Amino acid sequence: MIHPACSVDVSAASFVSVESGQNVTLLCKEVERFDHSSKIWVWYKQRTAQEPQEVAIKLGSKAPGTSSTRFKIVQSFNLTIEQAIKDDEGMYFCAVGEGNAISFSKGTFLAVAGQPQLNISVLQTPVWGSVTPGEPVTLQCTVLSDVKAAGLPVLWFRDAAGQSFPEIIYTHQKTGSHRCEFSSSTNSCMYNFSISNFSQSDAGTYYCAVAACGRIIVGNGASVTLV
Repeated sequence: MIHPACSVDVSAASFVSVESGQNVTLLCKEVERFDHSSKIWVWYKQRTAQEPQEVAIKLGSKAPGTSSTRFKIVQSFNLTIEQAIKDDEGMYFCAVGEGNAISFSKGTFLAVAGQPQLNISVLQTPVWGSVTPGEPVTLQCTVLSDVKAAGLPVLWFRDAAGQSFPEIIYTHQKTGSHRCEFSSSTNSCMYNFSISNFSQSDAGTYYCAVAACGRIIVGNGASVTLV
């Protein structure tokens, strides 16, 4: 078993959502950088506040092994999860080991949606905008909930041309300078996401998402382009 000895950059992690019971395939992009005859290939899953767990491994030319019969290795070293369940949710990393070095892919967060347990709505404004290069942009996300909305984790994703999956670009913490503007009358929180100097590389559709009770509730999206 490989024990990761280095930090993993999740700043550009991608996001995949699947309904409970459906199949999903996570891509191992490290295949593009290494010869497939490399000694060790591994998939790890990490849940919040837990150590990474090995879910699939391939040693040299041997057949790959997985931690569950629902996990299959397909097309080089992509990971297919059959009949996804809530326990499959988490951040997944593909890794390849050569000699004493281990190289990790950027993480993919897998969200498994089940039956609604909370009444939560996510509304984004504006839904579309066009700006000139260098202009500041502020997007708003309002979370309405039948529980205290201020305590819910909120993430921002960006979906741009040429990307396989939306990337996580920001996470609102429960404490600190980026807390929400809370309204007790509507039990809602408004979050702002700002870009001070908008450029072509920032163009895309931005999604605000809330994690609650094992679910990911995604907003309607806001598309921002350059003039």
